[in-house]
Amino acid sequence: MWDQVGQLYAHHGDVPAEVRLLKLTEEVGEVADAFIGMHGLNARKGICRTRDDLLAELADVIITAAVAMSGVTGDVDEARGHLERRLAAVTERAGL
Repeated sequence: MWDQVGQLYAHHGDVPAEVRLLKLTEEVGEVADAFIGMHGLNARKGICRTRDDLLAELADVIITAAVAMSGVTGDVDEARGHLERRLAAVTERAGL
């Protein structure tokens, strides 16, 4: 995954960190939209999204966050290390 994140980071290398964070916010909104559409929570649209749509949007959030982390650190390996440390802390806190 991180090799591909590095490629995406390099491809969008001139995008400021602020724009990357705004893109992440947009992606999270698309998760909400997919969830609403999957459960028919918008009476006007009804059920208009699938579980696969929701999973695709969640994956987009993960990818966008990883690229944004790389943009903030300026280094994909540093971003990966930070994520791994954070994941370890969260799983430890959960008692796993």
